[in-house]
Amino acid sequence: MKAFRSLSDSLRRLSRRERRVVLWGGGIVVAALLLVFALLPLQERWSSREASFAGSRDRYVRLQSLVANEDRLRRALGAQQQALRASVGLLATGATAALAASNLQALVQRYAEESVVQLDRIYVAGEAKADSLGLVAIPVQVQGQGDIYGLVDFLFRLQHGEKLMVIDDMTITAGLPQTGRRDFVVWSMTMHGLYAPAGKAS
Repeated sequence: MKAFRSLSDSLRRLSRRERRVVLWGGGIVVAALLLVFALLPLQERWSSREASFAGSRDRYVRLQSLVANEDRLRRALGAQQQALRASVGLLATGATAALAASNLQALVQRYAEESVVQLDRIYVAGEAKADSLGLVAIPVQVQGQGDIYGLVDFLFRLQHGEKLMVIDDMTITAGLPQTGRRDFVVWSMTMHGLYAPAGKAS
């Protein structure tokens, strides 16, 4: 109380202009304190609350969308899983890459017999190389001969057969003139199958 009286006496001794300056300065200080300690924290809390509400709304909308499209998503997932199982089934099989290469050799020979073409040479002992997915590419080199229709049938079986066979290079030349057949051709191709080592088939 005594301090307030002393302050009041000090203000009375000031001129009217000085009192106005002091009052304005005091008002500015009070406004600044109010801004720093009251309004800014309140604004931060409000912004945080609004952000939280917005995040909750987004999650709610996404959840509603998932619920509304559940059947469609289940069908899409089922189709993807079925396609994945089919893709895995196209990989060469065998306990090791060497056995998988042997199985591929037997498969290619069977395709040749079914297509009535003659294989002069089949070589699967090349260097197997792993790709970025961990699958191993097993190279297969084939040389053969026969009529053009048998070759087309052989290529069809390679494309639509039990295992995935990718043809990397192919050369076709006309057959020997003494055969007397215009549709007789000699051909060679380089291709590869894919093998998944243990633990990679999924």
